Amino acid sequence: MGRFGRPHGVSGDVNITPATDDPDRFLELTEVWTVIDGVRTRLRVETVRMMGTQPVVKIEGYDTREEAARLTNLSVEITGDLVRPLPEGSYYQFDIVGCKVRGIDGTDYGVLEEVLFYPANDLYRILSTRFGEILLPAVERFVVRVDIDNREIIIDPPPGLFEPKQDDGGQKR
Repeated sequence: MGRFGRPHGVSGDVNITPATDDPDRFLELTEVWTVIDGVRTRLRVETVRMMGTQPVVKIEGYDTREEAARLTNLSVEITGDLVRPLPEGSYYQFDIVGCKVRGIDGTDYGVLEEVLFYPANDLYRILSTRFGEILLPAVERFVVRVDIDNREIIIDPPPGLFEPKQDDGGQKR
């Protein structure tokens, strides 16, 4: 649903950067999940308030600014039973992360590792042994089809975006 941001105030409140089209959903939550030191962890939500379109939460057990700062940049997740249906052509991040990315010509471009959220459009961070790390704008022009059932995303990337990595043979530059 988003990422924890920086602390808000001195009493353990923390901003959330929403990754949802409906940030008011945070007002309904009594718990969220995140990964702390590699362990999926449930966090109890004490309070939620909105500062414009940004949720500010108080998490049980995080009572100081310093404690809240430990949450910064961690994911904010919910359980599957709280997920709402999406309109046709929309996908949850958990639906597409891990999907194979292929070109319309069958080229294997790698695996979608992360969705980065930006105001203009999202970016897909794709990792490939052949091409390295690539950021692809997640727009209709480049994303032709998303096939959740087959865990595959078909793209038509702009020319020059995917160039094979150059092996420098261990030479320093």
